[in-house]
Amino acid sequence: MIVEERLFEHPQQASRVRLVVYDKPAGLSHVEGMPDDAGYLVTEEWWGAGKVVKTLGFYPDRAAALERLAGRAEELERQRYRPVVAPAA
Repeated sequence: MIVEERLFEHPQQASRVRLVVYDKPAGLSHVEGMPDDAGYLVTEEWWGAGKVVKTLGFYPDRAAALERLAGRAEELERQRYRPVVAPAA
């Protein structure tokens, strides 16, 4: 389940970045090397000519995961990426 997500785009490059925090229940990991414990997975998806997904970390508590997402968002903004505001429904 997605806990939080943020989308960014660069004003001069054809690239977008999506940051996501997922709530991961215990016992569902089918990926070797990923923790099998309950926790929060933070990922970064880059969309441009292709799509690349990176893991930014796995955290046992929600606050730490959200802090990591916020820190990465600040880094992207320093690189001139800007938040994309979703259109009103």
